[in-house]
Order: sequence, then C-alpha cells, then structure tokens
Amino acid sequence: MDVKIKRHVKIKGWANPYDPEWEMYFEGRLDKQTAENLKYRKRMFSLWKKQNGLCLVCQQRITEQTKWHKHHTKWKVDGGRDTPDNPVLLHPNCHRQVHSLKLKVKKPDSERGL
Repeated sequence: MDVKIKRHVKIKGWANPYDPEWEMYFEGRLDKQTAENLKYRKRMFSLWKKQNGLCLVCQQRITEQTKWHKHHTKWKVDGGRDTPDNPVLLHPNCHRQVHSLKLKVKKPDSERGL
C-alpha cells in the first residue's frame, strides 16, 4: 500500500505574526496551504458533480449541511488506490452503514464511462 508522505513545515520559532517584517513569510505559508486545500476541494467537487450531488446509498442530496465522507469502492487495505475511479462521496451515516453492514457501493455507470 502506498502512503503519500506529507511534510509539515514548522513555523520558525522567532517568527512574529504581528511584526510587519514577517508579513511575507506568513503570506507565503498561507498561499501554500490554500493551494493544497483547493486541490482537495476540486477533487471532492468533481466526485460530487459526477454523482449528481447524490449519496450513492440513500440517493439524497449531499450538501454542506449534511456533510460527506470519501469512501473507496475498493478498500485501500484490499489494494484500492486513491485514483479518480475508486472513491465516491457518501453521507457520514451512510458511510458507517456501508462499513458496519459490509455493503458494496458501485459508482454510477455515467461516471465509469459506460
């Protein structure tokens, strides 16, 4: 199983967020963090769009209020990867049910290009 290593860069101990001399330093850190978050959000939005905004278990809308979990149709422990053809979005409760009841979730046909 491949696990992507994500390095966390510590803030310099002497850096002061209230000192104008350090403004560029903290802006650079914020830019990098924002870019990573947008990359993640873009991936989640793509999944949401391919599922027509619906949970694949209960067929109800997935919204900011209902929240979501990313579920791998082929589990990572079974060799599943984090590639676009494996994960789907489910409501948190639906995701728990899938795991506790050992349910199988299939991606929509339109998403697989059939």
